[in-house]
Amino acid sequence: MTSSSAHRRATPPGGISKPLKRGKACLTCRFLKIRCDGVRPVCGPCQRTPKDDPCEYADGPGRSRTRALEETVSRLEARLREYEHPDETPPVALHNPYDEGQESDSTVRVKVAGSSSHSIPPSPYTVTSPLTNIASPRPGTSRLCLVLSLGGSSGSSDRTASASPAVETRIALPATSSLLEWFFKHSACFGFFLDISRFSQSALLPYDFGHQSRPCPGLLSTVYLWGIHLSPQAHHKELEHTLLVRALRDTASDLSSSRPHPHRFIHTIQAETLLGYYFFRNGNILEAKRHSASAASLALGCGLNIFSSTQDNTSLIPAFPDGSAGLPASQDPVEEGERINAFWAVFTLYRDLAIAVDPPGSVCGVFDAPGCQIHTPWPLDMETYRKNILPHRGASTVHNFLNHVQQREGDNQPASTSTLITKASILMHQAAFVAGQYHPDMPSRDAQTFFAAFQSLKHLIDGLRAQLPSLEKVDRRNSSIRELFLAHALVYGSIIRLNEIFSESDPNCRNSCVSAAQAMLHGGGINVVDFGCVNPIMGTLWASACHTLVREVERLRSPQGPWSSAHTASSQPISHPPHFRSGQEEELLASLRQGLSALTFFSSNSALMSKFFTSSWSNLR
Repeated sequence: MTSSSAHRRATPPGGISKPLKRGKACLTCRFLKIRCDGVRPVCGPCQRTPKDDPCEYADGPGRSRTRALEETVSRLEARLREYEHPDETPPVALHNPYDEGQESDSTVRVKVAGSSSHSIPPSPYTVTSPLTNIASPRPGTSRLCLVLSLGGSSGSSDRTASASPAVETRIALPATSSLLEWFFKHSACFGFFLDISRFSQSALLPYDFGHQSRPCPGLLSTVYLWGIHLSPQAHHKELEHTLLVRALRDTASDLSSSRPHPHRFIHTIQAETLLGYYFFRNGNILEAKRHSASAASLALGCGLNIFSSTQDNTSLIPAFPDGSAGLPASQDPVEEGERINAFWAVFTLYRDLAIAVDPPGSVCGVFDAPGCQIHTPWPLDMETYRKNILPHRGASTVHNFLNHVQQREGDNQPASTSTLITKASILMHQAAFVAGQYHPDMPSRDAQTFFAAFQSLKHLIDGLRAQLPSLEKVDRRNSSIRELFLAHALVYGSIIRLNEIFSESDPNCRNSCVSAAQAMLHGGGINVVDFGCVNPIMGTLWASACHTLVREVERLRSPQGPWSSAHTASSQPISHPPHFRSGQEEELLASLRQGLSALTFFSSNSALMSKFFTSSWSNLR
């Protein structure tokens, strides 16, 4: 049947058309305000005078262009209402595209326009813009949907910097438990000072991201960043930059959140410390120093440097504008231990960065400023705190250590691994400082002061070295073997840094440097590849040892021989046969190959190690 015959049948005899009911005319006739006969699919007026727009009816079977525009307008009006009245907007259920073949419970509920968010398994959590929050993880899940917007701040209903939903992207992450497992396997290398079991339990609680029973958003985002960074699966690396942006944003906003987290100060110190190590490991020294400075400022501001001392520190702990102290009282020994270890983790990172990049005359920083007192006792391992054991209260901790003051009778007992690393880092920093004070033309009085400081520091290094357990005798299954390895390396690095200024003129100092470099690179026969990750300061230490051995090999190969500048008491040069030189050179080259092999292995996932390897290799060539 043609449209013309349909038109004729629709017109009653006598040519008088029956009026249509309201709303039955086509959209074109309604817009032009002309009489429509309602014939379908094309009405009479549209057939007689074709228009640019097709003849469409509002109640037609398809979705007309006009209807699509009306729906768009409705969505935009709804969006405006959401922004104007955020508290009245209900949650919206989003489909999880990463759950293939799952049931309808694979949706993830996200909070829109300030409403509270809810999660439905199996997706563990969601990271979103200010329009959304990270939902709680669920044990047993293997994948999650991460919806991330790079604008605004998380964990807050503030909408001042909200981003358009159009810029949101979805990415898939492993489960929270996997991220924590990858991170905690190496967390001791990167200044994690919180109790791991307590942190894990709170991180896996079934609450929203930013809930006060879970870690602060900045800390949790930073731990997720480290988990992806240390992930053994290469395809996760593409998510690292996105999580880095999230971690930086959340850490910067945690202290200014409209709903203050009860542990915001200690968690922000932890997040800043982890970010400092992250940038340190990746060779971005400027960012590493910025975050370590932020952690140091916050630690000093909270009074962690005078925490748990014999002195009355109530008047020394700064108060905030609202009159409250920076940190509430510790609830148990574990929490007090976390605060003690927090200060020394920040202190060590700050010192190690100065050792790695600052010239000898500029290694002093905020902890060396006049009036900066450090009364915090030496750190203990977390397992000791769990046994309700706390360190002895003390005063002037670093000052007394450097001046050979034994505070208590128990100070000569075996120290914890954390204390050994802290003391070794202090001695490494002090060696760099003392070596930087020397110059050949210094006045006699200054020279006497310098050599007194030189001998005093040498005695301290020898004393700490004697306290360290031998790496050859340590059980390779010992969980703290990597930390002991670091303590040994720092002590050997201190010997090299202190003696290298006289290595060209004094054979004893040169022998001390070479022996320390060989011992560091040999590492008690431990295969460092088994560690997987090491503290970033190891790049500086290995490079220093390699440079020392390269210089010694060059002296051995020089025409005058390595001992041409060394004389006996009768002022006669010391000479050695060629076979002695050849054997010694082979021994040095074997140690040097060990150092370059370690730098090569860790260069694959650390930009800092790659830089040190390139420098060491260029010196060797």
